[in-house]
Amino acid sequence: MYRIYFENRQIDICDENERYIEDANAVVLHLNGDKDTELHTLITMFETSDSLRKLYVPSRNPGRLFKKMCKCFSEIDAGGGLVKNKRGDFLMIFRNGKWDLPKGKREKGEKKATAALREVREETGLKDIEAGELICVTHHCYRWKGQGELILKHTYWYSMEYTVPVELIPQTEEDITKAAWIAPSSLPQFLDNTYPSIVEVFKEARII
Repeated sequence: MYRIYFENRQIDICDENERYIEDANAVVLHLNGDKDTELHTLITMFETSDSLRKLYVPSRNPGRLFKKMCKCFSEIDAGGGLVKNKRGDFLMIFRNGKWDLPKGKREKGEKKATAALREVREETGLKDIEAGELICVTHHCYRWKGQGELILKHTYWYSMEYTVPVELIPQTEEDITKAAWIAPSSLPQFLDNTYPSIVEVFKEARII
């Protein structure tokens, strides 16, 4: 399955045989084809809808359909980290009223893991960290500055470990007001005030 987030809503491109129909909160849309005009219409319809929360789009070839749909956006790559310390706590940041994970846009020519490390360091003040395995890739759609072109951000999430204690320094120029270590037992209350894509990262890492 391929998932594109629109803030707290999502389009899921899935195989025709998946049991999507059991999801009572979803609307299922069967496409007649995968022409660019049809895909643009689908995206516009979903973006402007006030009632659609989750849209399933079954396909015989979900990967092919996802790649075609991606071309309807202006695409960028980003990197982020799920950082754990020696105690087993996880690093989260507070930005624009939501708890989040440190992440940011990949620079030209920069490797994805390198971008993830740089963004974690810049947004939290951490230095002695290393990127581990790729956890997952999330896909998030938004309008540039709220009204410009439609952008699809592909964020590559890496597991990271941090061993040397240091004061966290939130990057205030990026609207980050807090950076904190969260114990696993406290995660539910923080994940109640985050984005679905962040919850997906924790799920893919088998933490929740």
